[in-house]
Amino acid sequence: MHVMMLGLSHASAPVEVRERVAFSGQGLAMGLSMLVSRPAVLEGAILSTCNRTELYAVVSSPAAGRDALREFILQERNLPSDVFEEFFYFLEGDDAIRHLFRVSGGLESQILGEGQILSQVKDAQAAAQLHRTMGAVLDSLFRFAVTAGKRVRTETEISRGAVSVSSAAIELAKETLGGFDGKSILILGTGKMGELAAKQLTAHNFAKIYVANRTLESAQQLANQIGGEAVPFHAMQEALEAIDMLVCSTGAPHYVLTPSEMMPVVAKRDGKPMLIVDVSVPRNIDPDLGAMPGITVYDVDDLQSVATKNRSERQAVAREVEAILEAEISHYQTWLKNYRMTPTISSFRNKAHELRDQELNRFWESNAAKFTPEQRELVDRMTQALVNKFLHQPLTSLKGMNALQQHHHANALQTLFDLKVEDFQEHYLRRSGERRTMPLA
Repeated sequence: MHVMMLGLSHASAPVEVRERVAFSGQGLAMGLSMLVSRPAVLEGAILSTCNRTELYAVVSSPAAGRDALREFILQERNLPSDVFEEFFYFLEGDDAIRHLFRVSGGLESQILGEGQILSQVKDAQAAAQLHRTMGAVLDSLFRFAVTAGKRVRTETEISRGAVSVSSAAIELAKETLGGFDGKSILILGTGKMGELAAKQLTAHNFAKIYVANRTLESAQQLANQIGGEAVPFHAMQEALEAIDMLVCSTGAPHYVLTPSEMMPVVAKRDGKPMLIVDVSVPRNIDPDLGAMPGITVYDVDDLQSVATKNRSERQAVAREVEAILEAEISHYQTWLKNYRMTPTISSFRNKAHELRDQELNRFWESNAAKFTPEQRELVDRMTQALVNKFLHQPLTSLKGMNALQQHHHANALQTLFDLKVEDFQEHYLRRSGERRTMPLA
């Protein structure tokens, strides 16, 4: 049983590669199912955002796990092997564990300390739980990582101010346009990123804010929140002819604006500049629009200048974050070490309670009539408490030991008490099989 991660991110791959491997909606559900259908993959989760796609897995062995994750991503995303070799990275064991904590804490984000990644880690955990692809090891890993991310954001100033992909996009746009005063903007898409961008933009002195979405009702709701005007998706041309800036973030897996669709708009704009900022992955704006007269197109990879400035300003705080993450990583590693002792601990508990039950039943056979039901209940509680008291100290000591000490003392317990202990690997596989075959609620 080994923890492993395979992925790519803004640090290793450009957006045109990242968009080819992103998972969302039904694609995510299918991906999770196909991931754990591979015999070597015992648990699986997929974290997919605009800046990264990472597979987290518990595998039967490192070699089999590497092969399984590699084959999965190549087949599911129809990638050539040279793309895989150039842009993907593998991490195993403590390195994979530490990476997820750093991701959750915002240290691996393009915009250092961004807050949205924490909710995206939670979403990845929720999706894996929903589809029963996550067992005890990954569930605890994500739970500890989320706790670490929360601590980072409450105990340090890493997220002070506007730190998100959308806020970086707005900062870059402001620099490009020379300010927002008197400008008009269209927000295309009302998902989390679009909503976040819309709320941040209201702090600026725009002349007009339009909101468009394939569902007009969603556009109207967001427009009402920010004092903007909703525009039907199929009738955006008039707004496109008038605006200075377009911020696009939809959930579409394809381009929603192409050069052929923009040609009549560009003709009517008569060379008036338009800045388009596409923060979607997969990209929603055809990058070829940038070759049209007056049109400038930015995507998430163009935020690097803002990200570099942000990182230099927050480097001192990042060291505080790393200290918190290391403490929380240690907590998870302790949990994982003790989890491996589950069969021995369970067997020791069962042995003690079986002996208690045997002796108590023998006692009641000849003495039950001497006690009232209330007294029998008291004796039952007292003997339960006595066994638990007896177990508490040795089990607490066992959990506090390092792995080598645990191994030696577990063997001693098994010998001294003649314990029948299930092999941990067999125990884990059995529990994993039970989880997968449980009927959905």
